[in-house]
Amino acid sequence: MRARTKALLPLIAIAAAVFLSCGDDEEATPTPAPLTSEKVSFHTEDGITIRGHLFGDGDVAVILCHMRPSDQTSWYPFAEELADAGYAALTFDFRGYGESDGEQELSLVDLDVEAALRAMRERGHDTVYLVGASMGGTASLMVAAREEVAGVVAISAPAQFEGLNAEEVIAEVGEPKLFIAAEGDASATTSLETLFELAPEPKEQRVFGGSAHGTALLEEEHAAEVKAAITSFLSR
Repeated sequence: MRARTKALLPLIAIAAAVFLSCGDDEEATPTPAPLTSEKVSFHTEDGITIRGHLFGDGDVAVILCHMRPSDQTSWYPFAEELADAGYAALTFDFRGYGESDGEQELSLVDLDVEAALRAMRERGHDTVYLVGASMGGTASLMVAAREEVAGVVAISAPAQFEGLNAEEVIAEVGEPKLFIAAEGDASATTSLETLFELAPEPKEQRVFGGSAHGTALLEEEHAAEVKAAITSFLSR
């Protein structure tokens, strides 16, 4: 019996090491918000508390809407760049993600974008742009179809996604629109073509090399070009 217990000890030690290692990874996952940002919170039409971070204090506001399975932290570096360029950049977590309350009900995330837009207007921002990645882009287009905004940037945005349907309402988005995708991201480029064809003027499209999706386009080889395309659009 002692011999058997002795033989099991190395296995127990390995299992314990793996467990501790996994625990460390989980604790290291959250990305702390930069100290340059201000914590903000607001409520959706259906009573969900959404939490985010505001970078900068410019007159023109840019609302950054994340993709799945990311959260608002994927926007932090670009939000800081926008703040440095003179914008007020808002990041936030969709319901059920990161710091926000509620469950992950993807078909309702357009209500979260709408609440963010309302919150920025209440802070005195008359000129507000929506910039969304993947599902955040789809939700942004849907909100722009029923609310007044300065313009929309849709990055790798599906025409339809988990109950969200931008294809159905894109004809109502009369504000300037910029559609972005990577040529190797087949589903994104297909959606871009569909949405671009249905969208009224003014509209632009930019297809970059590689296969990055959503906010990954802001980190890979064409990152500088993608950021320049977005900031150029915002400045116009």
